[in-house]
Amino acid sequence: MIGFGQGSIISLTVFPIYPTETDTVYIFAELSFSSSDCELLAKIDYISANSITASTQHCLGMLTTICNTTDTFKFNPLSSGAYIFDLTLSTGFGGPPCSPGIVPDDYDTITFYVSSPSLIEEQETNKELLKVTDLLGRETKQTNQPLFYIYDDGTVEKKVILD
Repeated sequence: MIGFGQGSIISLTVFPIYPTETDTVYIFAELSFSSSDCELLAKIDYISANSITASTQHCLGMLTTICNTTDTFKFNPLSSGAYIFDLTLSTGFGGPPCSPGIVPDDYDTITFYVSSPSLIEEQETNKELLKVTDLLGRETKQTNQPLFYIYDDGTVEKKVILD
């Protein structure tokens, strides 16, 4: 099965987008294969310091049909810091158990940051309200309509206050 290479990593996504030390972190690997069925045979991950190494192996069937699937990696709350998630994808032929090819099909890496919840709260409490505008950008003090609260740190909150 040298050079079989029938699988591709389409994307890696981290959820939540901005995880904190109290969040469970999920990494979704969108995968595509040139043959179906693309049944998952094995999924392994391990953490060493701030490096997460993962591998996944799928068994391909005989049909020349595109098969898309998502592998989900779940990590209990992580310490704050920058993390590198490195995924290796392998495929094998035939139903489980299938032997992987000698050369992996694809590699991909994503970097994400885990922050301390206290840092986020501190950033939120230190911002000052600059102005409140309506949908047309006019400053207003009226309620019962969509309003934009614009802060000095560049954030904007959309609110509707009903009286």
